[in-house]
Amino acid sequence: MTASDTTEKSFFEKAAYIVTPGSVVFALLYYAGHTYRSAYYSYFGLRVSELEFTPQDYLLGSPAAIFLPLWVLLTLGIVGVIAFRPMERRLSAAARRGPVSRALAAVGVVLLLLSFPVLLEPAWWLRGMVVLLPIGWLRALLPAFLVAVGGLLLLFAVHLGRAPHLRGSRLWGVTEGLLVSATALIAFFAMARYAHGAGTSEAHEDVMRNFSGMTRVLVHSRQPIFPSAPTVRCEDRGAAYLPYRYRCIGFRVLAKTSTRYYLVPRQRLADGDITLLLQDDNTIRVEVRGKR
Repeated sequence: MTASDTTEKSFFEKAAYIVTPGSVVFALLYYAGHTYRSAYYSYFGLRVSELEFTPQDYLLGSPAAIFLPLWVLLTLGIVGVIAFRPMERRLSAAARRGPVSRALAAVGVVLLLLSFPVLLEPAWWLRGMVVLLPIGWLRALLPAFLVAVGGLLLLFAVHLGRAPHLRGSRLWGVTEGLLVSATALIAFFAMARYAHGAGTSEAHEDVMRNFSGMTRVLVHSRQPIFPSAPTVRCEDRGAAYLPYRYRCIGFRVLAKTSTRYYLVPRQRLADGDITLLLQDDNTIRVEVRGKR
C-alpha cells in the first residue's frame, strides 16, 4: 500500500467520524420536531403535511420536544460512567462477582420484559398500569426508561459475570452490542413518546390560555363569513366599505400557508375548538393586530 493510499483512507475515515454522527443528530432532531408539530396540530384536526413546514421549521421545534428526555439520558449516562469503575473494583472478587451479577441480570431481564407492553401498548397495560401514573412527562417517560435501565443492568451483569480472559471474545462483544442497541432503541421510543405528548400538551395549554400567544387579526371579506364560534363577531359595514364590506373580529392565526389561513377564535369554546380555513386570495384581506 502506497503512502497516498494511506493518506486517502485516513481522510475518508476522518470524514466518516464527522459526517455520520452529524447525520444521526440531524435526523433525530428532525424526527422529534416533526413528531412534536404533528401532535400539536393534530389536536386541532390538522395535518402537518398540508401546512408546508420546511425542515428548518421542524428543527426549530425540536428543542421543546427533546430537551427533557435528552437531559435525563445524559444525567443517567454521567452517573453510570462515574459509578461503573468503583462498583467494578468493589465487586472484583470472584465470590462477590457471581451472586451480584446474577441478581443484576435477574432484575435486568424483568425490566426488559416490560418492553413488550411498553412498545405494543395493549389495552390492559394502558388501562390497568399506565393510568396509575400522573399525566405528563412522567407517564410518557417512566415506563420506557425503566426498560432502558433494565438493558443497562443486564449489560453490567454480563460484563461483571464473565471471566477477564473472555472479555475480548467476539460472542461477548456481540452480546454487548445487542444490549446497547436495545437500550438505544427504547430510549429513542421514549423520546418519540415524549415529543408527541409535549406537542399535545402545548396545544392544550394554548387553548386554556385562549390562544394568548398567537397573532390577532381582523378579517375583511367580500363575502359574508359565518363563524361557528360565538366569541367571533362578524358585521356588515355597508356599501361604503366595498369591496370588503364584511369584517370579523376575534380571530387568531393558528397557521398560515401560501394558500390558506387557519384561524381560531380568541376564546375557547365550551363544546370544543373550531378551526376556520380561509383561502388566501382576493376575496379576503387580513389585518395583523399583534399578540396582546
